[in-house]
Amino acid sequence: MLLAGVLGRQLSPLHFMAAMLALVLAYNPMLVYSAGFQLSVAAVFGILLLRKPLKKLLENTILRPFVNLPEVVPNLLAVSLAAQIATAPIIVASFGEVSVVGVLTNLVAVPLSGPILTLGLLAAIVGQGLPLLAFPLNFVNGFLVSALETVAEVAASLPLATVSTPGVSLLMIAFFYVGCVPAALCQNFLPEERWIFWAAILVVWTALWLMLASLASV
Repeated sequence: MLLAGVLGRQLSPLHFMAAMLALVLAYNPMLVYSAGFQLSVAAVFGILLLRKPLKKLLENTILRPFVNLPEVVPNLLAVSLAAQIATAPIIVASFGEVSVVGVLTNLVAVPLSGPILTLGLLAAIVGQGLPLLAFPLNFVNGFLVSALETVAEVAASLPLATVSTPGVSLLMIAFFYVGCVPAALCQNFLPEERWIFWAAILVVWTALWLMLASLASV
């Protein structure tokens, strides 16, 4: 029983990702300077640590009036919001702006990205031996990619779709993540009824930090 418990802890997603991160950085420490690597790591850990509290918050606030809502909707929203929050300071530091509508557009982007990647991989494999069979796969994939591009273009054209925040320091980035710690730890140390409070504090904290970051650049 004790061995099973130890193995269960060792094989948890959080421990697995931490171990993989350590191995990858041990192999190539220079990846720590890559914005793409930073965004990937932040998004994964954000989803692992923040998704459940944010899902509780969404279900008890903006999604509460909707009865019999499919479970996939709050899950997608929570995953999108968790990744958006966790990557916000890195996006701000790397690109000088952050998307405000990204959480909503990800409701379309996340479901589409899986089929797009799958069809693209299948087309590449099939095309090696039977090029004619790759055409219908690429046709369907092209339609999905076009739909994704349209969603991105429409979202980008909306007023206040992005907030300009150039000039963010490493100290401000560290300050942001320190503020995320209570929400990230609450699901392991607090009862579920307290998750909503700390998830709400996290959302408010993110909004205030982005406001501070935008004012600091003026």
